Amino acid sequence: MRIYISADIEGIVGVVSRDQLMPEGFEYENARRWMTDTVVHACEAAHEEGVEEVILSDSHGNGESILIDRLPDYVQIVRSWPRPLMMMQGVELGSFVGAMLLGYHAGASHPGGVLSHTIGGTAFAEVRINGVVMPEAGINAAIAGHFDVPVLLASGDNIALDEIKARIGDIVTVPVKQVYSTQSAISLTPAVAHRRIREGVKAALARAGAAKPFKLENPTLEIVFRNRLPAEYLSYLKGVERTDGYTIRYQGDDMIDVSRFIQFVVGYNSRLTF
Repeated sequence: MRIYISADIEGIVGVVSRDQLMPEGFEYENARRWMTDTVVHACEAAHEEGVEEVILSDSHGNGESILIDRLPDYVQIVRSWPRPLMMMQGVELGSFVGAMLLGYHAGASHPGGVLSHTIGGTAFAEVRINGVVMPEAGINAAIAGHFDVPVLLASGDNIALDEIKARIGDIVTVPVKQVYSTQSAISLTPAVAHRRIREGVKAALARAGAAKPFKLENPTLEIVFRNRLPAEYLSYLKGVERTDGYTIRYQGDDMIDVSRFIQFVVGYNSRLTF
């Protein structure tokens, strides 16, 4: 039995501030340790339930936040960028009983949530697929669904988890903090959060047989930028339509096509100042 894990940092226990997100931040080392511990506890709980292999995506920042020397021997980890499947790279590697999304957050246009954004950080104001606003969890669940892998569990703040369930269905969720504002929350301690992660993983695996993949057919992608120039430049590409000053539309063949296009846009944005 194999599972897939995608881990981000903004929804990790104790993480509330931008000072915790990047190596120059004063508490980044603590945040990456909490992130690593969350992943390790999830992997160990899954292993206790019979999972023999875990494919893990380090999905935050530079893709090198998880302390890999802390991982169990039955884990393989995807690191760094770019990746055609972005935060879900590795889900294409054979059969999985399901996927788990650890440390996830709400989408960029959601009025609540801690450190809410969607993929492009400060570049994207909103992402929609087939007219529905999609946070990272929705996009990633649809990528997993392309490979017939259902999402079994998500962890993060209470707002993020409500949004995730509204998009992809009634999965097991593990809230580790309750939101006060964009950069404030009341958080569990790491020890309590990690116990609840273990319990959540075991509950999710118990429901795995009934879980259905989240699929989006003929996906039409819309990206709303915070600035005008990305929309203008990208509209020069064949197949990209600019629908207003800040928004582009791209008709994907499938979610793999959409994922590759988003990764191109993110990579392009990271190299230019708009």
